Amino acid sequence: MDIKHSTGEVAIASVKGYLWFLCLNVIFAGWLVMRIFGGASIPHEADNYAPSLYIIIAFSLLNLTITLTIHDRINEGWYQRCLPVIALIFGLLWSAIFFTMLTDFYQPTITMVILVMILLPATITFYISGLLLTLFSAPIIIALIYGEILTPVKFTLLQSVGAVIILAVVLSARYILLESYLRTQRSEYEKNLLIKKLLRLANYDTLTGLYNRHSLGEYFSRSTRSLAQGKKSLFLIVLDIDFFKQYNDLYGHVEGDKCLIRVSRCIEQSLRKDTDAAFRFGGEEFVVMATCDGPGSALSIAKRIQHALTDARIPHKGSSVAPRVTLSQGIAQWHPGMTMEVLLEFADKQLYQAKRDGRNRICWERQKRE
Repeated sequence: MDIKHSTGEVAIASVKGYLWFLCLNVIFAGWLVMRIFGGASIPHEADNYAPSLYIIIAFSLLNLTITLTIHDRINEGWYQRCLPVIALIFGLLWSAIFFTMLTDFYQPTITMVILVMILLPATITFYISGLLLTLFSAPIIIALIYGEILTPVKFTLLQSVGAVIILAVVLSARYILLESYLRTQRSEYEKNLLIKKLLRLANYDTLTGLYNRHSLGEYFSRSTRSLAQGKKSLFLIVLDIDFFKQYNDLYGHVEGDKCLIRVSRCIEQSLRKDTDAAFRFGGEEFVVMATCDGPGSALSIAKRIQHALTDARIPHKGSSVAPRVTLSQGIAQWHPGMTMEVLLEFADKQLYQAKRDGRNRICWERQKRE
């Protein structure tokens, strides 16, 4: 799993990769300690050599403990800010070891072997962050060049060419890994965009931006489950634009679409963000689901929508009710055990009652007219 900074950038590709890097530091340093005490081609008088190895082991174990403790948060907060310092400390410690191996022990071959063994996991771990990789690698490379100048036992031409080639291959691996990572990231980004687009097409009306009819059932189920044990109730408001057919006939379908969009905005701006939702049910018909303390609150929402539409003053010369666009609304209250179809049926009855009573009004199941 990729881990991101608070800034959105990635410093370490994965927790597992970083743990692997820390473990390898312990293994390589431990192996060199055993070579010292085993006397294998490294002199026993390693007073300036062994302490760095012990520090690497202790420092690696400390970071292992911290990483296992905070795990996914290694690129967040205080530890994320310490990562450049940590990489630099590792680089300085290994540079001291390699410098000592060249200048005191005259071990160019072993130095190059361990160099490759250290740089490879560092490249794989820090390939996403050029800063961390540079902070780790630069002290080591500088120490090797300076040590080569000072030591009387020089690298042979073949060793020097091999060292350059190996170093170039190891460090260039970062760009191959980074390209692969960026390609994967782009693919994931495009996939997420496609998923969001498909979800929007599945759940939202493309014209008005409101939820569509398909998402009404899911919202109803989720709302009724959360209200099953509560004191609040769910209210459904069905809204229908009065004489919308005449509006289309008079102004045309393009203006009709614009009218639907403006009515949708009036509905949206009248709702409470956390407890209400608006849906385009079909054609010129809309549905609002609202979680309220009682019928009075639901009625207030319907009146706010009515007033917002009045303030919008959308002309409608084809209406016999008013010279502007108006709405008829029907309200029904959900009761435990009631299905969405039954709730819609009750709200539709109130809507038809509002139309029979002259339109541009609100009716609900207990109070016939407002």
